[in-house]
Amino acid sequence: MPSVLIIGASRGIGLGFAEVYVTLGWKVHATTRTINNPGKLGIIAGDISLHELDVINADHINNLASKFEKQSIDLLIHNAGVYGTNMNSEAVININVEAPFNVINKLIRSVEVSDQKKVAILTSKMGSRNGGPTPSGLYGSSKAFLNDRYRETHPKWLEKGIKSVIFHPGWVNTDMGGASAPIKVKDSVNGMNKVISNLQLSNSGKFMDWTGNEVPW
Repeated sequence: MPSVLIIGASRGIGLGFAEVYVTLGWKVHATTRTINNPGKLGIIAGDISLHELDVINADHINNLASKFEKQSIDLLIHNAGVYGTNMNSEAVININVEAPFNVINKLIRSVEVSDQKKVAILTSKMGSRNGGPTPSGLYGSSKAFLNDRYRETHPKWLEKGIKSVIFHPGWVNTDMGGASAPIKVKDSVNGMNKVISNLQLSNSGKFMDWTGNEVPW
């Protein structure tokens, strides 16, 4: 049975990933900041384990990593992030840029020893420079810096045989995306799952959208 660890699964896209992989028969590990009140995540039926994680809490990260010291993770999905409304730039950068790699690097050995060896990170096409300067706006610039960090880190993962992808999930109808967003969570997640399923060493390291199209950096 393959296993997936979803970072940031209490709602929206992360919750959608948990629901899809449980349905597919995977062993699902899902993180939430509120382990005592996980909402819809707590009522998913299937082989699912919940773990407490605030991605900027070093103790939480270390505690999570210790749980997987002797376990493998076939697929690690980092979904946690913020839009940054009423937040300062340092806080947004910590959550959207630094935290994903602080978390993943603590768990990367468990991915390396797995059968599938896959990592997926959620970003946004709002972080695409497309040959130009860093996007304006705090959210867009944070995602551009996230993409930069991924491009720097990907070759090191590839040397370990780890395949990875960074995703624009689309404008999705979630709390962050808003009620007017045209894409349903299930459609976005199913599209990304198809890309992940086809992920190989030969096509690793790309910026993809949920439909399987490549996004310019």
